Amino acid sequence: MSKTVADLDLDDEHMTIGIDDTMAEASRRLLTISSGILVVLDEDSKTKGVIGHRQFLKAFAENVDSNTAKCSEWMEMDFLEVELSTSLKMVLADIQKREPQAVVAVQSDGEFAGYFSPTDYQQANSLVSSLKGLKL
Repeated sequence: MSKTVADLDLDDEHMTIGIDDTMAEASRRLLTISSGILVVLDEDSKTKGVIGHRQFLKAFAENVDSNTAKCSEWMEMDFLEVELSTSLKMVLADIQKREPQAVVAVQSDGEFAGYFSPTDYQQANSLVSSLKGLKL
């Protein structure tokens, strides 16, 4: 009874944005969610990067024009992709080993499926611990 990434709610704490969208559009979208990140996708719905508060601070510290600067110029590319069918135990081990800036879930064809948020990490940790206690 191994739990997988698909068992988590990956639809919260993020929004998506296109790689060629502007930082102004990114800021408008990020303001509509209380916490989380923007997942930057290409035209094939493949993850290319993520944008969080830190990327905005860096961009604006350098006085970028948010109406012309593209998300592709400021996105963080240190993310880990995990398939929905991956066991939570394996994902937790990969996160601890690699320590990526973000974790995104993908379908078997690599298409974006959801954001593995810090809340999801805590839930996964709890599930794996409880299954271990039950010897499952």
